[in-house]
Amino acid sequence: MKFTQTGTFKENSLEKIIAIKPLEKIEEVLLSKLDYFIGFVAKENSEIITDYVKNLTEKYQGLVEKDFSKNSFGELEKIFSKFLNLIQYPDLNKASLNYYLHLLQIKERGEWETNEVEISMKALIQAWIYPSYYFLEALAETIGREDAVKLFKRYITNYYIDHPSPDRDKFVSLEKMLENRLSGDTTSSEWVIVHTMLEEGKYAFKNKNCPTCVDSMKDLPDVEFKYLACCYGDYEKFRAIYSDHIILTMEHTLMEGDSYCSRVLHDTRIDYDLRHPPKEFWDNFKPGNEEEAMKYYKI
Repeated sequence: MKFTQTGTFKENSLEKIIAIKPLEKIEEVLLSKLDYFIGFVAKENSEIITDYVKNLTEKYQGLVEKDFSKNSFGELEKIFSKFLNLIQYPDLNKASLNYYLHLLQIKERGEWETNEVEISMKALIQAWIYPSYYFLEALAETIGREDAVKLFKRYITNYYIDHPSPDRDKFVSLEKMLENRLSGDTTSSEWVIVHTMLEEGKYAFKNKNCPTCVDSMKDLPDVEFKYLACCYGDYEKFRAIYSDHIILTMEHTLMEGDSYCSRVLHDTRIDYDLRHPPKEFWDNFKPGNEEEAMKYYKI
């Protein structure tokens, strides 16, 4: 068994400038999940949907200063018409669009309607994840924190069940996945990860940093909501991406204040033992420390 580290710690990776067309990205970044969430809440708890939409709309309105949709919302009707749940709530549509463009730090109308704009990587990541944080915060304000957390967990799990990757049939094995991850240039990524196969069908990896969600969400106060918005969906997401046979276990996360994220992907076609290695294993999980770390495996 060998432990291998990939990636390189990089400062200011979130400040990298990229070019996007905001309207081409809005469905993927925001509207698909928002539409699904509104439909899910309406189905699971129909008596609160009106109050919830009102609360979420007002929350988004309170986070922005500029109305980008003014005088041009008609041009966006084709986009919103695809989403049968959202189309019932035009005020939420407008508020969501404004918040999305606010997060992208768009300044003027002409910058986003048809043109490519240059934004920071941080702005794009926040446009991906901040709205979900506020889905949950508004839901907690509507039905209480405990019930909101339970409902949000069911939503994000069902979202990935209903949106499997079109490339799922390309998955071969966890061993092949690791081989691919360790091939080519393994230093260029800003994600610093330690990898190993614990045994056949058990791929362990430790994230030593999170240059996307954790670093981008520092200004948001609620740790549990940040974890749910950014990390909890990974349990079902890995199954959605790879195979129904692939199950993630995860007991430590950077988002919740741990010094790493500990993850194991288990291929249940080979072994349905889903025990997660103890903290002592993960603390010692680094290249050159194989013998010491494995003392704690399967204690």
